Formats: sequence, C-alpha cells, structure tokens
Amino acid sequence: MSKGKYYFSKSLEKGLKILALFNRDNPVLTQRAIANALSLNSTSTYRYINTLVELGFLEKDSQTKAVRPGVQSLVFSTNLMRATDHRRLIKGIIDPIHKEHNISIEVVFAVDDSLVRFYNKEAAETLTYSLPDSSRNCLHNTALGKAYLAALPDDLRQAKVDGMTLTGKTDKTLRNKKKLMAELRTARSRGYAMSVEEYLPGLIAIGAALVDPMSGEPVGAVSFDFSVLQNTADDIQARYAEIIVATAAALSEVLPPDRHGR
Repeated sequence: MSKGKYYFSKSLEKGLKILALFNRDNPVLTQRAIANALSLNSTSTYRYINTLVELGFLEKDSQTKAVRPGVQSLVFSTNLMRATDHRRLIKGIIDPIHKEHNISIEVVFAVDDSLVRFYNKEAAETLTYSLPDSSRNCLHNTALGKAYLAALPDDLRQAKVDGMTLTGKTDKTLRNKKKLMAELRTARSRGYAMSVEEYLPGLIAIGAALVDPMSGEPVGAVSFDFSVLQNTADDIQARYAEIIVATAAALSEVLPPDRHGR
C-alpha cells in the first residue's frame, strides 16, 4: 500500500461526496437518495448528514428531514472560488473600471435563492454599501437580483417569482409580483436592471447578468452602486448602461462553465 493510500480518509471522502451530490438539478436530497447514490447504509448516511448539519454545511428540514446546502457551504465555496485564477481574471476586469470611474462594484453568483458575493471594490470618499458574503431575500430588491431574474428563461423566471416572498426592505421595495414581472421584462429587453432605494435608503444600483459560457443561462450578476446624494437614476442609466452591459459580457467570458446545466 502506498503512503498516500495509507493516509487516505474514507470518512472525509464520504462527506465530500455527499456535498458533491448537490447541484442545480438536485438542490434538496433525502437521506435515502444520498444513501442510494453513494451505496451507503442508512446508519452511516445518517451520521454523515448529521455531522454536516452540525457544521453548517447542510440544513435539514424539520418536517421532511430532507437536506440542502447550508450557509457554511456557500461561504466555503465562495472562499475556494476566490482562491482560483477566476478571481484574478475577474479582478483584472473590475479593477480598471473601478479606477477609471471611482464607483463601487459588486460581482455575485446566484445559489438557489441567495446571492453570494465573489468580488467587490468600493468607491473612495463616497457613501457606499456592499452586500454581505451571502444574502437571501434580495433577488427582487437589488439590481443584482433583478438582473439575474431577468436573464432567466421565461418559464423559470415566472416559477422563481411565483415562489418568492417579496420582503420589503424599504418603503420603495417592489412587492407586487405582476409589477415585478413587468420590470423584469423591461430589464431583459434593455440588458440591465435598476434598483432605486429598494434595498437600502440612499442606494441606487444598476446591474447586468453574468451568463454561463456553455449554457448561456444566468449564474450571477455585476452591479455599479451609487449614493442618491451624488447621482440620479436617470444620470446613472445615461452614463453607465452601456458600461455595465459590456462589463457583464466581459466577465461572462472568463467564468468557470457550469457543466451540470439546469
């Protein structure tokens, strides 16, 4: 037996294989499905799942007992992505734009109903705000989320909106689903979305979707963020609409392809 084989951890292997089962086609799995997929007995499967739940890598539904990736999985995967060359490539696109225009820029990936921040740059000497590393309930009230939703195929966009709770972050947050769908259609036709004080008072953002280089489907978004004290929504659209669309296209070209598909 080689030294590498001797120090091989079967338990770690099983835990990583369980996490690897989750993708866009399988965002939620039962214990039986996991056991069948990995040829594990029920006792071992239960132990591995509970360990991952306790560590925060999985979340368990209290009624169905089905599991899905937890917040710790989002943070872990984001940190891994930040350590890859893809971050360097994205940084190479974002940093010159930030330097030329002195604007705050956010790059996020969409994971189920959450936005996971991948890279950001903040404008100097101005009021700024950036999303947390992982944010839920923000697809309908941020330019990032609306850009992502707008780029989805029609049926998936409708299904996504139908299943959402339109949480009101401010008194300007759009909470009518028909009006949201109309705004998303407009955003899709022009290639970018706007959020005017819908996520945070005083914050205006313009965003465009990032698309998978193989499937052409949205995987995230990029936004430019501004203070209402220094900019109006009309001025931002006039000055930055073409730039945000071009930035999203450039970022999409360097993204790691999603080979799982939808």
